[in-house]
Amino acid sequence: MILNRILETTATRVAGLPCEFPVRQRQKMPNYSLYRSLDHIPGQNPIIAELKFASPSRGPIRAGADPVTCAKMLAEGGCRAISVVTEPFFFSGNPEIIPAVRSGIDIPILRKDFIIDELQLAETRSLGADAVLLICRVLGERIGEFVESAFRLGLEPLVEVHSAGEVRAALDTGATLIGINNRNLKDLSIDLSTTRRLAPLVRKAGRRVISESGILWPCDVKTLSRQVDGFLIGSSIMAAKNPSKRLEGFVFA
Repeated sequence: MILNRILETTATRVAGLPCEFPVRQRQKMPNYSLYRSLDHIPGQNPIIAELKFASPSRGPIRAGADPVTCAKMLAEGGCRAISVVTEPFFFSGNPEIIPAVRSGIDIPILRKDFIIDELQLAETRSLGADAVLLICRVLGERIGEFVESAFRLGLEPLVEVHSAGEVRAALDTGATLIGINNRNLKDLSIDLSTTRRLAPLVRKAGRRVISESGILWPCDVKTLSRQVDGFLIGSSIMAAKNPSKRLEGFVFA
């Protein structure tokens, strides 16, 4: 299974991290709230645009593009936040993209990676991210500990779920942002009904919900917009000939 291979390489990356990251550097950084960035604006859909240059399902996406230029273009195009995929081997990411992008935009940055060790959370904050993705399927019973650690470091955790059981586990952590992944990590299949099925459980608990993966067309956003508080969209924006125009189509769908 592809997830197991990703986690194996992630463990190797974590083993090479330094034992600590400079607190002073973290304290000087401004904080931009991912949660507040999703506040309702009439006539607009809150979009988190993702910088992703490859994926296991699609291969290379906009290979060779400059991340800072892309981030500025998407911020100017109306996205509420930027998600930066930092996993290097399967997604062609790099943690150093975050500080490079941070210097060019004034909206929240979400680090999207496979977080398996709390040291990665300290790294995430030191890089300049405001929020971090935590995947229920990856962390299992440790999800609560990682949510607490993220908050303690000044990071907003976005807890990713794919089943009703994972929703319950995510809600138990006190996380205020829940991401519903429409992609099954077992076989990489996409099913947008995952959002329709799980979003009411999150909304009932008073948390904000983000639909992730498989949002290909503005009609997908229009169909789901009443059930969620935002969308995380990567490949369909990054692979477009004109990413800014494609983003606008989602924002104003």
